[in-house]
Amino acid sequence: MIALWLGRAFAQQYPPPFPRPNAEKLLENDRVIAWRVIWPKNQPTPMHEHPYDQLSVTLAGGQVRVTRLSGTATVNNSVLGSVAFTPKGTVHIEEGLSDVPQRKIMLELKPSGSPATDAESDSAGFIREGAIKLLENDRVIAWDFTWKAGHKVQLPVSHLDSVFVFVEPGIIRAGTKDISRGAGEIVFTPRNGKSETVEAVQATPRAVIVQLK
Repeated sequence: MIALWLGRAFAQQYPPPFPRPNAEKLLENDRVIAWRVIWPKNQPTPMHEHPYDQLSVTLAGGQVRVTRLSGTATVNNSVLGSVAFTPKGTVHIEEGLSDVPQRKIMLELKPSGSPATDAESDSAGFIREGAIKLLENDRVIAWDFTWKAGHKVQLPVSHLDSVFVFVEPGIIRAGTKDISRGAGEIVFTPRNGKSETVEAVQATPRAVIVQLK
């Protein structure tokens, strides 16, 4: 009887994680859907199933309890700029535990119709000077990078579409143009075969740069 019930439970269809309260869609195109999500304390989400592979980038750290179909639960801790990958088909409940709610940018990764043939060169170092590789798998490469005032960096040609998730604000000079970026702002940059010189001109803007394979 228990086996039959478990079989029915695992065969059940669950809703997707988004849209839902405390989640705001920021961007959608043919590669990615980006959401800004907050986990208020003691407000569990419904049980849901992720229809896409997903990468999260933390804007404000905290604790979230994740409960799986089996009933087992773990408490996940995150800090500013940390990333986590959730595979397609994952089913769980999420519940914030922190007085100051955890906040993240959640990137739902759509299937790629035309993966880049030269992605291996990007794995070696998208920004070779000062970038920290946080994660790489068959869907993404994620880098942590901080622009420093007066320090010019040559962005190499990237063969991959990218999403810049800014976790700390500042002003960046790209070529001759000054661009202000706020914490939590995201920018999608398609592969374009171009290279440019960038530097910080105010504060030290920091971004998690997610390259889409």
